Amino acid sequence: MKADNILLLEFIGASKRTFYIPVYQRNYDWKASECMTLFKDIEAVAKSSTQISHFLGTIVYVEGDSSPTFREFTVIDGQQRLTTIMILLKAIVDSCDDEELKEDIVETYLINRRCSEKLRIKLKPMKSDAKNFQKLIDNQYDSQDNSPIFNNYKLFIDLIEKSSLSAAEVYNGIQRLEIVYIELDHEKENPQLIFESLNSTGLDLTQADLIRNYLLMGQEYHRQEELYNKYWSKLESLLPDALISDFIRDYLTLKRGSIPNKADVYIVFKKYYEQLGNYDSEGFLEELTTYGQYYHWFKYCDCPDNAINVRLRHLQKLKSTVVYPFLLSVFEDCYMYGEIDNAQVCDIIDVILSYVVRRLLCEIPTNALNKVFATMAKDMEHYADSSYCTRVVEVLASKAGKAAFPNDKILKEHLLTRNAYKFAHIKFVLEQIERRRSNKETVSFDSLTIEHIMPQTLSVKWRIDLGTNAQEIHEKYVHCIGNLTLSGYNSELSNSSFDEKKQEYSKSNVSITRSLGELDHWGEHEILNRGNDLIKDIEKIWPCPDIINNANSKIDDRTEFDFFDEVDVTGRQPRELEIIGETYSVSSWREFLQTLCTVLYEYDPQIFRSLTMHNDFKGKNVRMIATDDQNMHKPLKIADGIYVEANRNANNILNYCKLIIEKFDGVEEESSYKLKGL
Repeated sequence: MKADNILLLEFIGASKRTFYIPVYQRNYDWKASECMTLFKDIEAVAKSSTQISHFLGTIVYVEGDSSPTFREFTVIDGQQRLTTIMILLKAIVDSCDDEELKEDIVETYLINRRCSEKLRIKLKPMKSDAKNFQKLIDNQYDSQDNSPIFNNYKLFIDLIEKSSLSAAEVYNGIQRLEIVYIELDHEKENPQLIFESLNSTGLDLTQADLIRNYLLMGQEYHRQEELYNKYWSKLESLLPDALISDFIRDYLTLKRGSIPNKADVYIVFKKYYEQLGNYDSEGFLEELTTYGQYYHWFKYCDCPDNAINVRLRHLQKLKSTVVYPFLLSVFEDCYMYGEIDNAQVCDIIDVILSYVVRRLLCEIPTNALNKVFATMAKDMEHYADSSYCTRVVEVLASKAGKAAFPNDKILKEHLLTRNAYKFAHIKFVLEQIERRRSNKETVSFDSLTIEHIMPQTLSVKWRIDLGTNAQEIHEKYVHCIGNLTLSGYNSELSNSSFDEKKQEYSKSNVSITRSLGELDHWGEHEILNRGNDLIKDIEKIWPCPDIINNANSKIDDRTEFDFFDEVDVTGRQPRELEIIGETYSVSSWREFLQTLCTVLYEYDPQIFRSLTMHNDFKGKNVRMIATDDQNMHKPLKIADGIYVEANRNANNILNYCKLIIEKFDGVEEESSYKLKGL
């Protein structure tokens, strides 16, 4: 590494040189406020009576193909400042009356005279900016263009015109700008590590930006261009910038079986990539682009098979993006390896939809799904003798507790009288029931809203019709699924009596609403009957696999569990604890507790220390986690001033471990444990 301070224009103008902005860098995006601040600084320097200089910042580069008469620099850091100065120099040229000065600036700092067209312009921005910059230098720009390059050029023209200094005097200020240049030795130094250090604070790079840079930065400039154009550019055309980081997070979840924190995607990627023995940058980028195509299909529901797209749209409506890591594997097996066909993909997504919808209808917390679909592809390996779709069913059938697949009995018990109106997807559910009952295309679901048959506010007529228990019936059933329908005239019907409503219902082109017109009365009996009928539709639209519906109660002989699973561990011993990606062997519940607490203390000492004051660990007679071991019967020392009581039975220790894990965001999804076999 070579580093020194130098005047900026001396750095740009000394001998013939070209500055390449690598394809992995951000587009030029300096805002007007940043340009105005720079201009004011230059004015201040120009007006100063002393010959002070102004430090502009650091420019880091790697020297590329060079000859005794020409040098190529690949700019790793400082491209935004460098580009802005070039734009300002062009604005000075176009604002100045001194022809000799104009020619000197152009031929020294903006172009290389008597060079090939490829090397003529000194600055080579990214492809998306290069065309605009060249038009600017060659005076071929459109005054209506609003790209950052042209906008900032026009801003500088305006600032020079309004300045108390002439264009030549502003130029004198630029001559006193100073930088520190850092030249990296490509053979001896890792540009990516330098880049990470420089950008640990400051540049707002996404996780995807860092990954792209990592894969491209170590290559020669022309190789970078080749890989960028062949792969990363295609990925950017498939997914908007905001989605690429999410996509790579889901890709890593599939490959590793655990979900990276959003802020740690790049760190996890590096660890994963460095362990790959059979991939170089191109191989990895090629695979990433292939998976990116699948992810594009998920997001835009435009895969080659329309039946699959219908199901992808349903997943989108349910906001079930948590299934995407597993779906990447399914689409790979279909479209890359041909192990399954499109019809089987539809069957698999149908099972997933049933699992997701039933859990939502039963109000089961969704956080369990992260781990379920993160490990699904790996879990299916335990059922290798079954067909692909059957393996998916068998994995889901093995889930219990918070990850369980609700069977028909559980669905009916929970849904019949629950507040279905507050369910975010109730309109979607009623729409699917209507589609099942009537295949007519005349229904425009977008114009329909949820209608309470028995209204949310009871009128006198409604109270009379419902009878002496009107208030009780209303409170119990007003929001349940049997009392809800789809209507295009909700506001008109409002609190109308049932006799008035059913006249309108009988004219509806929505079958689940039209059938209400055949009834003489609406009350508790009718609401429950209709609720049962709708639930039968739900059971058929999102069926529960027979293996789950017909399962008899039996001893839970599983050995692998997620922390959100409900399990009785009485008489059983642990053998392994996995937490935050690391696995630990344990032989007792005391060791299980101590290992978990020690790992989590090392993970975040501040959070763990706060547990010594948390009410959840107060206990009946003695604190579970405390600053001293007074009154503890079997204390475990976790750190100085932190003790944990281990005098508990197996289930209590496990429940306290769950309670501890809950205090660490994201850790529950990356933790599990194994028991010794029965």
